[in-house]
Amino acid sequence: MSVAKIRLVMIAVFAAILFAPLSYGEPLSAQVDDGPKIIERDFLLSDLGYANSIELQGSKSDTYIGFGSRLDEVITGGELDLRFTPSPALQSKFSHLKVYFNQELMDVVAIEEGKQGELVETKIPLDARFFSNYNQVRIELIGHLDLECWNPDDQSIWAEISKNSRLHITSRKIRLRNELGFLPAPFFDEREFTKLVLPMVIPKSASIELMKAAGITASYFGALSQWRGAEFPVHINTQPEQHALVFMTNDERPEFLKDYPPANKPTLQVISDPENPYIKLLLIMGSDTEELLTAVKGLALGNSVLTGSVAEINRALQAAPRKPYDAPNWVRTDRPVMFSELVKSKQDLQITGRNAAPVNITLQLPPDLFTWRSRGIPMDLQYRYSPPYKDFDGSRMSVSINKQFVEAFNLNERGISGDEKRVRIPLLTDSFNGGDLVRIPAFKVGSKNQLEFQFAFTSISSGACKTLPAAPPKAVVDGSSSVDFSGYPHYIEMPSLRAFANAGFPFTRMADLSETAIVLPKTLAKQEIETYLQLLGFIGASSGYPAVGVTVINDWEPEQLQNKDILAISVTPALSTAMGDAEALPMILSQTNRAISRPVRNQQASLNIGENGRSIDNEIAENVNVSATGGLAALVGVESPYSPGKSVIAVMAASAEDLAKVSAVFNDSGKISAMFGSVSVFREDSVSSYLVGDRYYVGKLPIWQLIWYHFSEHPFLLLVCAALLIGMLVVVFWRILNQIAAKRLRAGEDE
Repeated sequence: MSVAKIRLVMIAVFAAILFAPLSYGEPLSAQVDDGPKIIERDFLLSDLGYANSIELQGSKSDTYIGFGSRLDEVITGGELDLRFTPSPALQSKFSHLKVYFNQELMDVVAIEEGKQGELVETKIPLDARFFSNYNQVRIELIGHLDLECWNPDDQSIWAEISKNSRLHITSRKIRLRNELGFLPAPFFDEREFTKLVLPMVIPKSASIELMKAAGITASYFGALSQWRGAEFPVHINTQPEQHALVFMTNDERPEFLKDYPPANKPTLQVISDPENPYIKLLLIMGSDTEELLTAVKGLALGNSVLTGSVAEINRALQAAPRKPYDAPNWVRTDRPVMFSELVKSKQDLQITGRNAAPVNITLQLPPDLFTWRSRGIPMDLQYRYSPPYKDFDGSRMSVSINKQFVEAFNLNERGISGDEKRVRIPLLTDSFNGGDLVRIPAFKVGSKNQLEFQFAFTSISSGACKTLPAAPPKAVVDGSSSVDFSGYPHYIEMPSLRAFANAGFPFTRMADLSETAIVLPKTLAKQEIETYLQLLGFIGASSGYPAVGVTVINDWEPEQLQNKDILAISVTPALSTAMGDAEALPMILSQTNRAISRPVRNQQASLNIGENGRSIDNEIAENVNVSATGGLAALVGVESPYSPGKSVIAVMAASAEDLAKVSAVFNDSGKISAMFGSVSVFREDSVSSYLVGDRYYVGKLPIWQLIWYHFSEHPFLLLVCAALLIGMLVVVFWRILNQIAAKRLRAGEDE
């Protein structure tokens, strides 16, 4: 070899050694090159969880806007399109907004003279150097009044940030390594706050067992998505254009992977898309469907121990069966629950500032928690705060639940809540009560409830005119505070589509859906598969646990449906046959024929609900049968024909394409709130619900509470029964006393 060649080899080796750390030092990605185009995304504040405008009240008040950076992208730039309306009372010379990005000051927006009280729009660049996994924009209002004497907490110092303010982000794709250790990313990235859209690739004519595997996976990713919502577009034998999951066995696999090496064990593997190296595919494989199910359970239950590009699942079993009502997303009802268990971080229980945003705690209650005539839910409350200047200066902490005021506590110089604060909060409408216990119509059973603790501190004043701004006060609700839902039985009137829409009940009673059977058509259209995956994702988000115990079938087999709650999708004719009586279903829907029964009252749910929470006027008053075309879908709830006390919820549609209306409803919180009763009809952009047909009850009550509950709506009958019971007791005691008197007389005669 010549000297020149030796030198070239040595240079190459030296360069490889020198730049090797640059190639492998970054654990998340391989490289960014010039290949991928720039990706531009726009996020309205409403997309980031701000349903309403944001109000800044008082000088030095601020707000935080959070968003994440995806694992598989490098952000190259950003811009905040800020739209706000300043108070007409602000003095332009001194008033302004300070905009921070990840604790770095990005810009100062002056309040221009003549612009007070008008909508102002300004664009603020966000320096790409400061982007991180989780990003935070902080907007602080510095307000000044054109008065000789003014207070920084004056009500006229405010600014309203529009929910139509927009974040514009530019980024470039990263080539990720094929690494299972990133899971659930990039398929679900918890740093992304928008709705999860995760394509699933399945082979043509997939078996029912493969569909079960896909459903369990959808519930797992639905549980991860939580409040974001999730959609699962289905690709049958086609390659997606984004990160996706692929389900395959040696006999069932997509066409574009038909030559992929066969699996010998339950296997999970990450590969790059054959046509686009920036897209990752998670292959979920097994030699047969039994091994495929094991691979899916390994993903759902053992994600934390997966590493490398390939993992073989040797075993994936639940060590102990789930118990009723132990869904991770539901508040525990077997013991008091501390606030620290209900938040992600203790920082969520702390605030800074005189008019800071409230401390919020969200609670999801089981829909069948029986609270009729409850004395209320006890809440033990402890909090600490920066002591005010003096006692009774107007500083206070207010407690609200679901935007309803409960009670306010004065803040004193001690800086702690003092004696234990015990607030009792009933779940049913009640009046305020004197003493230490407060009663309000607060908690909503089966819905997400929000506890709100608002701290308000007054500023320090000196003299008649001068106000001295104090250092920003701090306050914290102690994590040892607790709320106690234990001791309540579980009992609910069914059918209740509201319980299903709010919490996936009755299926989520067992978090793993071990008492649930899902019935699918024998021949599945793409839209039917997507609806099935959408509903399982929604149920997973409600419970917070994957549906590893679910039964999925495509036939009405009585032995598999005994003692099961049934979710039936697009199988209306078979359901009608299974019910044995066509009139047992309050609605029948086919391509052109629609039959529905309606109650006496149907305008809104409250007209059909009595004071004790039970339905009234649910007798059938109208029965309509029409022939029509056009889009229509519905949800129907009835009692199972196979097991008393078990439920059937059926998804019906005039055509497979109309099932998209069902999926749209479960991604729209406004439409979910309109669902109740036994029938919900989805037509164009509206939801109509009805409470009609036979009722049944699920759960258990103590015998005397059961009798009193069911007779409470019939006081006259209860009075008659009480009179009969008293009469019977009088007769019994009269006979007993007569016998005692007769014995005494006989004893006297014998003497």
